[in-house]
Amino acid sequence: MKSDGSLFFPVGDYLAGILTGTIVAAAVRGLVGPGFDMVLAMILGMVVGMGIHLVLGFVLGPLLGMFQTMVPGSWIGMYGGMLFAMRDSMSAGSSSWTSALGVGALFGAIAVAGVRFYDRILRGPVNGPAGGAPAADSPRTRQKWDAASRFFDRLTWADDQRFGPEKQRLFARAEGKLLFVGAGTGNDFRYLPSGLAVTAVDLSPAMLAQAARKAAGYELRGTLELREADVQRLPFPDGSFDQALAVCTFCSVPDPLAGLREVRRVLKPGGRFFLFEHVRSRIGPVGILLDTMTPLSRLVGPALNRETVSNVKAAGFRILREENVYLDIVKWIEAEKPNG
Repeated sequence: MKSDGSLFFPVGDYLAGILTGTIVAAAVRGLVGPGFDMVLAMILGMVVGMGIHLVLGFVLGPLLGMFQTMVPGSWIGMYGGMLFAMRDSMSAGSSSWTSALGVGALFGAIAVAGVRFYDRILRGPVNGPAGGAPAADSPRTRQKWDAASRFFDRLTWADDQRFGPEKQRLFARAEGKLLFVGAGTGNDFRYLPSGLAVTAVDLSPAMLAQAARKAAGYELRGTLELREADVQRLPFPDGSFDQALAVCTFCSVPDPLAGLREVRRVLKPGGRFFLFEHVRSRIGPVGILLDTMTPLSRLVGPALNRETVSNVKAAGFRILREENVYLDIVKWIEAEKPNG
């Protein structure tokens, strides 16, 4: 199924929002009745709504995209749950179940429309945020990603479809001898331009085993070598590469500053570093949501609230370009190792 020009994802986004809104409205309607203390009702509605959004997000995310499901779902769950609970506790409208569910569906569709509109506003080059601190190291990182390799392609199918055209457009800037940091299962090899000499590294042997099958496809257009390596301790001499590329990697590196400094070390002076990464949002409620979800997500996958743009600067790179790809969460970053 094509992702460019297809109605699958836009229609899917709205259907997911309508479904979330309807279920939240139904759950709140069943729990909150007239005379229920309004403050307690709003708290209960928020908790119930967020729980429903998380469940539906994990179910629908692999099909429609995690961010595109979770972000509007959080608004529908949190604010919809509170509003529906306040209404039902006061008997303020929606006297029948049918009308209550209809309002829930309408609220879900409006929330999706609002997020899609805001995404359009935020797209394009922006200035980098300030601040941020790297996370501590973890001895279980390799085992975590070995385990994730078993379901990684299924979990990221929708993201591959939705972000594929953007990756192909942006990866076209790569040239020469390229270090690909965080090869994963090799899904992104297909977006690399022809004629490159690529060295792709990953910490996980299980991920690389899957990437090896996909590397053969690129070898018809260039050269691609796979190496097991930790970006925090790269096994290459100084100045080994013309350019480097990382795709959703520094959300997972235990010490991102150490990894970024290693990439800087192995680049030639003036070498470009391209990053396709997800970061902490500067949109208040969305940033708080990502902060809240990170302790759980970090157990089985990436951190959701990294300040990667700031970390790239702190590692000694000069930011040349920054572009929002989805809201201000998924970004394309172009940096340069200064000469001298």
